[in-house]
Formats: sequence, structure tokens, C-alpha cells
Amino acid sequence: MRSEKRKRKSKPFNSIDLTSLMDLTFMLLIVFVITVPVIEYATDVTPPELNSQKQVEKIEDPVVITLNDAGVVSIDEQSIAMHELEDQLIRLRQQRGADVSILIRADGTRPYEDVVAIMRAAQKAGLTSVSLMTQAEKLDASPAQ
Repeated sequence: MRSEKRKRKSKPFNSIDLTSLMDLTFMLLIVFVITVPVIEYATDVTPPELNSQKQVEKIEDPVVITLNDAGVVSIDEQSIAMHELEDQLIRLRQQRGADVSILIRADGTRPYEDVVAIMRAAQKAGLTSVSLMTQAEKLDASPAQ
């Protein structure tokens, strides 16, 4: 009978398996080694104040590209199709030189992909000075209560 009881009894552990704990430790080490430099060298991405009192630099003779709420694109009040925009910008660059300044004025209800498409057409045309026109925030004239 005694031999049967001894067979059923489990043996005590002489050692603990640390393999999974070491794997976890190395994985965390790798994650921290990768993320710490990214956090250290992160740039400041705060947007500028819209109602700033700073003097805005003057852009001489800019080309204004307007995108209205219906999705119609116009260059200096002349409507053109979106697929013709790149060719028109190439012609403008050839006429005026490489230092043409582009200002994009888009309606706020249009998807941002439309603005990106205009910027992409300007980039493909070889124009590097592209700016977005914004409207200053309207300040509430009523007194604070």
C-alpha cells in the first residue's frame, strides 16, 4: 500500500523555468530601445495661432487656386477641370519661372483629399512654394459673463 501512495505523490520542483520570463524581458527591452529615441527627438507640432499679430510675409504676384463648395477648381478666377490642373501649372511655371507662388483657397466643406490633389498637382508641375489660405477666427464680440 505504501508503494501506491508514493507513486501518486508528485515530485517537488527542483528548478523554475525562466524561459518565458526572459523572452518577455528581452521583448520589453527591444521596445524601449526603439521608442525612447523617437520620444526624445520628437518635434513640436503645435499649430501657429491664427489671430497672431505678427506680420505675414508678402507674396508677390501669387497664383490663387480656388476650390469652391461644388468642387470646381479655378486658377485666378478661370475655371478648369481637375485633370487639366497639372498641365496648366506647368504652363504657368514655364511662363513665370520656377519661383511661382501658389496660394490654395478651399471651401471648408470640401474633403481634404481634394486639397491634397491640388497640392500633388503643384508638386508634379515642379512648384515648391505652395501655401494654404486660411480665414481668421471670428472673435465673439459679446462680453463675457
